[in-house]
Amino acid sequence: MKFILPTLIALVIAVPLPSFAVSSMEERIDKTIDILEQYGKAQGDSIPREVFHNAKGLVTMWIIKAGFIVAGEGGDGLVVVRQGKKWSHPTAISAAGAGVGFQAGGSSQDYVLLLNTEEAVKQFSQKGNYTSSAEVEGTAGPVGRELSAGVATVNAPVYTYSFTKGLFGGVSLSGLGYGSADDTNENFYGERLTPREILDGKVKKTPEAVKKLWKVLENLDNKPKIEGKTPTKDKKN
Repeated sequence: MKFILPTLIALVIAVPLPSFAVSSMEERIDKTIDILEQYGKAQGDSIPREVFHNAKGLVTMWIIKAGFIVAGEGGDGLVVVRQGKKWSHPTAISAAGAGVGFQAGGSSQDYVLLLNTEEAVKQFSQKGNYTSSAEVEGTAGPVGRELSAGVATVNAPVYTYSFTKGLFGGVSLSGLGYGSADDTNENFYGERLTPREILDGKVKKTPEAVKKLWKVLENLDNKPKIEGKTPTKDKKN
């Protein structure tokens, strides 16, 4: 029995974190479209319309947590940024992290990060691996379909949201490291490009999946303001 715990820890450490979730770009786009369409349908607890419209970039991620004693996190996602009134081609990213705690089993969570500053966009446009920083970790974003009067639209480089059961809640997301998924980008676009080159539109082709993503983003940008009181989820008395 004394060999069981060391063996379990060794097995967890030996498994590369990115293996928790490795998706093609097409799968990442489909997942992102699903998340964004859910946001478009949300009426109460959601990302405020003004916050979404003023964001300079957007990141979607799905993180899988798994492990026993030694916990690991890994996930996939993509980044798009505004280019004037249009959105950029997406570039793929991966996330990974580790911690120690008494837990077993696994869970998966979807996230939306809104990039509010040029520095935040720069952080998520890097090639290679980069660790969490003030610009990357973000702050729990405000919630409510419309911002209340007098509330500032932006007070942090990155706003982070967690999506679950039809609701978007502001959360603090820290302890993760990120990296560009260069192989995923190359397989999708058919050429080796840096994340910055992709976001700047220096690609030779625009796959149909990208056009579908652009359409969803355009619809969200054109979503009208809700008149009257912002709906909220039902609360039990």
